[in-house]
Amino acid sequence: MKKIYLSEMEEDMILAKDILGPYDQLLIARGTRLSENVTDKIKELGVRYIYVIADFHKEESQDDYKKRIKEERQLKEKYADSLNKFKDVYNEVQLGKKIETKIVEESVNGLVENVVLNNNVLKRLRETHVVDDYTYTHSINVCVLATMIGKWLNYSQEKLDKLAMAAFLHDIGKAKIKKEILNKPGRLTREECSEMKRHAEYGYKLVQNDDKLDFNICCGILQHHERFDGSGYPYGLKSERIHEFARIIAIADVFDAMTSERSYKDKESPFKVAEEIENEAYDKLDPYICNIFLWNISKFYVGNIVKLSDGKIGEIVLVNKQRPTRPLIKVGENFVDLLKTSDVKIVEVIG
Repeated sequence: MKKIYLSEMEEDMILAKDILGPYDQLLIARGTRLSENVTDKIKELGVRYIYVIADFHKEESQDDYKKRIKEERQLKEKYADSLNKFKDVYNEVQLGKKIETKIVEESVNGLVENVVLNNNVLKRLRETHVVDDYTYTHSINVCVLATMIGKWLNYSQEKLDKLAMAAFLHDIGKAKIKKEILNKPGRLTREECSEMKRHAEYGYKLVQNDDKLDFNICCGILQHHERFDGSGYPYGLKSERIHEFARIIAIADVFDAMTSERSYKDKESPFKVAEEIENEAYDKLDPYICNIFLWNISKFYVGNIVKLSDGKIGEIVLVNKQRPTRPLIKVGENFVDLLKTSDVKIVEVIG
């Protein structure tokens, strides 16, 4: 932690102490990343200095900086393009038209290329803020996450492309659900819940007769809500009877749904969600794929600044092989091993 004057503020610095007003009123909380809006607000408050996390970013060469900016721009462009194309496909299906397979292929190809070439795509995805309908963004996010898992499973390019298409279209059946059910803000009735669950079957019916969408893609769409213990739907399939594409999409689906902001719930910390996935690894989700996912996804967060449940802020410096969801955190000059401190959790990834 170091003290700096306002003239020394830089974008992306992270506050190490709360900024308080009269009567100790909290104005800006520690852990806040300095953006243009935040720095303007700090200047308006009339404070003379602030405390920030020391060494908040590592030195970056000009070439690395240019490469990072280029990768960020490419992903944002591909993401936006895929999002718009998915909207077109979804809206056409709502109107009773067939899925334009060529549009789907174009949408998926760019995303798959980014995932294959960019090992840090998860960070880029987290930084790609798009204010849009969750139904649309969720499908793109699941496509990216599922493709990452396929990459970690050493899938061939052809197999990756098929997995990505299945993930891209996994919720396309929701286009056949009435809007008043799909967008209902409150709790669904039993009948409405049953209808909502039929989206997997509706999606399968939309793709099963398309010659360009093979059996593997169709299975991924139909079975992505099946669970290892037979508690899923639509058929209550168990373990190996569930297609591997569907088992991958199930994990990506759960992770994105729980880490996304929704109208009726706040987003969860990715580490809290990872722990829930870990808990279901030998029950509802494929244990082998879960372990591959958790180990790799946790490594992405090394170097990130996080907020702990006890209010402390630190940097992830090491992922524990035994429990990747419980990493080693550097807080100031001290270290917190979450593997040995079960009552402390990561509540937020700040940056």
